[in-house]
Amino acid sequence: MKNRLYVVVPCYNEEEVLGETIRRLIGKMQQMMGKNLISSDSKVVFVNDGSHDKTWELICKAANENVIISGINLSCNKGHQNALLAGLMTIKEYADVTISMDADLQDDID
Repeated sequence: MKNRLYVVVPCYNEEEVLGETIRRLIGKMQQMMGKNLISSDSKVVFVNDGSHDKTWELICKAANENVIISGINLSCNKGHQNALLAGLMTIKEYADVTISMDADLQDDID
């Protein structure tokens, strides 16, 4: 059985870049699934850290359109590290492997 990969992406007011980030991460996950490198139930989990823009709406829309995407909505801004921790603690029961990355694509997804 292939490892279930979960990518945790903390987000704070990422409306401007989130569409591109979602598109690229879905593509990368589908590519890895297609090569049987990861399980088909692997996910990208976006953690909305109390954003004041449309970040949460974009996460919800993406999750409704693609099963690879999931979201966690924090009630208010808790800070990057706390948002990351919230994501990791939420997915720990489901993931075999976890990766964290920033929503602005500064990390190379390859």
